[in-house]
Amino acid sequence: MATRSFATTRYSRLGALLGLVLTSAWGAAEAQTVCRTSNCAGGGALPAGCNNRSAPSTAVVLMTTSGINFIFSPAEPRIEPGDCIEWRAATATHDSTSDPCTDDPTCALPPVPACLWDSGNIDSLSATPSATCYYDPVTYPATTGDGFYCRLHDNPAHTGTMHGTLRVTTPIQLRVNKDLGLGHVTLVWSGGGVPPDVTYKVVRNNVGNPLFPKATNITVNPDGGVAGTQYTDVGELANPSNRYYLVRNKQTNE
Repeated sequence: MATRSFATTRYSRLGALLGLVLTSAWGAAEAQTVCRTSNCAGGGALPAGCNNRSAPSTAVVLMTTSGINFIFSPAEPRIEPGDCIEWRAATATHDSTSDPCTDDPTCALPPVPACLWDSGNIDSLSATPSATCYYDPVTYPATTGDGFYCRLHDNPAHTGTMHGTLRVTTPIQLRVNKDLGLGHVTLVWSGGGVPPDVTYKVVRNNVGNPLFPKATNITVNPDGGVAGTQYTDVGELANPSNRYYLVRNKQTNE
């Protein structure tokens, strides 16, 4: 499992773990996967690099609509090197294609060598309307800003509305401090963020599971996220069970 920015506490012991498109001739295109790159997987499966990862570390990008326009939400997903993104079709059939890939709406051609990721066509009406892609740290180092678009509803020139930019931040390095007198857990970290909006989400797992399964996670910071690089979880040392913490980049649509 890739090193993640999370930490654990048990009782009094704390330790850091390391163009406007109104209609589209392709809007009802059948979902196809010939063009899908090997670092992406669909149908509920995961590419190898996304196995055994904490659930909140995987950003979810909706391929959806805003008014009369097709869009990605968020349009500039923020990940750390070695992270994954779940591309989820919320309306119609969509895909996520990096620049440059073969501009084939039917996804009937295999990816060209220069194509770094392609989710394949994803039908919002399918049982699992998503594909997950792995962004390895060698190909996608910190400060990467790669463009992407939907082959069905935009074009390589990005003259439509359904395109975006992948933002890879520096790794988030987390350490944990404890206040035995007040019983507080204080998280302090560095890295991450995309200036000028450098904000974070802090997640706590209450059952001692470092993979942070979704049903057992609590987002402990306010909805607006943490604007600084410190967060205090008041009184958590009084809880005798394991606690895991994770700090991740806040997405612009959160």
